Amino acid sequence: MKRMKVSWLILSGFIGIVLGTLFANIMERIAPESLAVFAIDQYSISNWILEERDTLGWFLVRKRGGQMLGILLLGFFCNSVFLSFVFTGFGGFIWGLFLSLETMRLGIQGLFLAIACFFPQGLCYVLAIWLFLTGKEQLKQPNGITIQSVGIGFLLPIGAVIIGVLSEIWISPELIYWILQK
Repeated sequence: MKRMKVSWLILSGFIGIVLGTLFANIMERIAPESLAVFAIDQYSISNWILEERDTLGWFLVRKRGGQMLGILLLGFFCNSVFLSFVFTGFGGFIWGLFLSLETMRLGIQGLFLAIACFFPQGLCYVLAIWLFLTGKEQLKQPNGITIQSVGIGFLLPIGAVIIGVLSEIWISPELIYWILQK
């Protein structure tokens, strides 16, 4: 990628978080029932997730695989720098919305619940997108397609998504269940 300053990406994510928080607070005042779409029915979900891991696993493989395929297709046709800002801003928006909503509903426990819903799989998905965008830029270099660029651009992101899905099946539900028991 062109030498992009990390501070600009952090600013983009921060702006997304602020906008997501503002959106959640405005919607809480205007139409609070519409925010129920984003809320987690934590009591029924936590037991179901722990008991139905196979069903959850296949659901996540289809869902995350489709999302990753969409990001790959979008990534081939768009500028990597632009996509980095869009993904960072949109991710910040979702994070701010979800954090605000769960904190309004459950207080401090909602804050920890929101963090548990994105951790650790969120790190794997962010890593997959970053590796893909980096590998895509390496493919544009004059030396062309190399094994290293294909590995960084396609194989490592797929591996990161697989690790993310596995952690979303096995680690995140346990973490959510543990937080809800407190």
